[in-house]
Amino acid sequence: MGSQSGFPGLQPAYIIKVNVGQGNPVGDVYTGSSFVHYNTPTGSITTVDGFEPKIEADVVFGGDWLYFDPDKERARINVKAVAKMYADECIHVYSELLMERGIAKVNDEIRKIFAGHPDARTIPFGQSTTIHTFEVGNPEYSDLQNSSWAGNGRFVLADGKLTVESRVSKVVPSTDMD
Repeated sequence: MGSQSGFPGLQPAYIIKVNVGQGNPVGDVYTGSSFVHYNTPTGSITTVDGFEPKIEADVVFGGDWLYFDPDKERARINVKAVAKMYADECIHVYSELLMERGIAKVNDEIRKIFAGHPDARTIPFGQSTTIHTFEVGNPEYSDLQNSSWAGNGRFVLADGKLTVESRVSKVVPSTDMD
């Protein structure tokens, strides 16, 4: 089968938590997808121990343009948020599901969350894989927008509130030689 070298690796970097606010159902759109916009007014970005550049930031504004496929078996998330670092630097955070390569599978547990079912509970990692991009103004953080990022998401329910948590890794190119 040959060598398996040359593949990129992942370096754990950030934990992004976005608190889901009120939903604004738009309804079915011309593609047959069901569209709901959710406010995501608060959240946080923290850094995994040892990763640089270190970020400690609060989400101060955001939204999720959420589409459910016509068959209701997949959800496609498009989150845009602004996070403010404690040093008053702002970061624009954008994440979306890998549309072609890692679509979130909607199972009964996720359906319960979005239906507000009393038996809804926290969903473990493994339902969705995300990509992330960052926009920054401070050159000290330029690596954020000049790198590739991949995440693994889950839904966390606590005290009747929903938080979407992503564990985000930097994609590290391979230096292998065949």
